[in-house]
Amino acid sequence: MSIFVLEDDVIQAQALKRIITDICEEKNVSYEFIFVTKKGEQILKQIPNSISPNIYFLDIEIKKSVYNGFEVAKKIRMIDDTGLIVFITTHSEFAPISYQYMVSALAFIEKMTEPAILKEEIEKCLIKYQELNQKQVIDDYLIVSNSHATIKVPVSDFYYAMTTDAHRLALFTQQRSLRFYGELKEIETSKSQFMRCHQSYVVNLDKIGEIDHTQRELILSNGMKIPVSRRMLKSVCDHWITGL
Repeated sequence: MSIFVLEDDVIQAQALKRIITDICEEKNVSYEFIFVTKKGEQILKQIPNSISPNIYFLDIEIKKSVYNGFEVAKKIRMIDDTGLIVFITTHSEFAPISYQYMVSALAFIEKMTEPAILKEEIEKCLIKYQELNQKQVIDDYLIVSNSHATIKVPVSDFYYAMTTDAHRLALFTQQRSLRFYGELKEIETSKSQFMRCHQSYVVNLDKIGEIDHTQRELILSNGMKIPVSRRMLKSVCDHWITGL
């Protein structure tokens, strides 16, 4: 639930941040933080520190950066498939090219347009961002705590959890893995769509894409594979199919 800005012109970056901040105050759009940078690789490093869904305002032509805006967007999609991507650029002729990168951009805004129109277009994107975030109600979070931090993990981001050592768990989302002290039973009973599939694993049924009966594996929607025990295979399959 954060806002990322990729812009290599300092003055334009400051102006864009000011517009976004003003709109968020006027429209009561909540967010964790606004992260502004001129390097796309810094955004990619920062994403794991945020809780999705996020919104990304990306310039296309970035000087002295490893990636241009399109390339950053493509890499964002690999780790954040629900975030909103908005291209802001002086090169409106690049709009058709964005489709070649298959990043599902929300909008393509001409940055040199009149200030009032620019603000209006950015406001539309932030309102969409707000609507997306409002779907994440408090009941749809897991609260995970370790010695470093307490983190709210959206249920829609949770793929599976597993035991690592005695009383230690690892929880996996699309963006990252978290390690903390706890009992697998606590995860299993916290949400109706969470189910024990193995002595050491709890899976989010909504994230299962395929069940391999031969290998006794659950293939998740992001390509991850986790084991399912022979004893629990039928039960997991039945609950997955029926959604109960």
